[in-house]
Amino acid sequence: MQKMLSLAAGLALLPVGLANAGLVTVAGTGTGAGRTVNVTYGTTTRDTFAGQIRLTLSGSTGQNLNGTWNSFCTELSQFIYTNGSQQVYQVLQVSDLPIPGAGMGSVRATAIARMYAAAGGAVFTTNNDLAAAFQIAVWEVSMDFDGTSGSLSVGSGSFKGNNLTAAITNNLAALFAAASNLGGPTSTIIGIGNTGFQDQILDLTNGIPAPGAIALLGLAGFVGTRRRK
Repeated sequence: MQKMLSLAAGLALLPVGLANAGLVTVAGTGTGAGRTVNVTYGTTTRDTFAGQIRLTLSGSTGQNLNGTWNSFCTELSQFIYTNGSQQVYQVLQVSDLPIPGAGMGSVRATAIARMYAAAGGAVFTTNNDLAAAFQIAVWEVSMDFDGTSGSLSVGSGSFKGNNLTAAITNNLAALFAAASNLGGPTSTIIGIGNTGFQDQILDLTNGIPAPGAIALLGLAGFVGTRRRK
């Protein structure tokens, strides 16, 4: 049987004002760090994986995105195959995701870029709580953020996270602070969208650590980012 995840892991465009970059073939090859969590979106409540999605990209046109990536998704209503099945995605601005639909807009896309910058390479390590918190934060920002810190709460709004652990909740607080810091730094992120499959976001600033460097990544304010020996 084909394995499917209800996690929007995709390649997003350069979220802040870059033009569409073409097409890319996407193969989901599995999952990385993360946890199964219970979430509510709209009228649906379900258990789902929140964390890194492993992608192999090939045949990209425009910007060269070919290679192996860890991504995070922008939607919960679609799936992505993780058995290596290939699908062609559009390279889009993150503000245009998810598709189909009107897109999240530049305010939410830029907030996600600020979270990537704050987390840095730590979000791509083996820390399950941070990876889960980051994916939950992306869902919350993409559905509920209106430019104010008060709009970011997993207890209310279009998206809710239910019975989350203290470690995930603590990481969320740091991520939401970064998202709502309107003057904060941003990473260069790029996204990919497909009308039938989950859309994904890639971090072009921190998404491909050098071999061996991943163990050195960390971020004050996030819980448990240091790898255990």
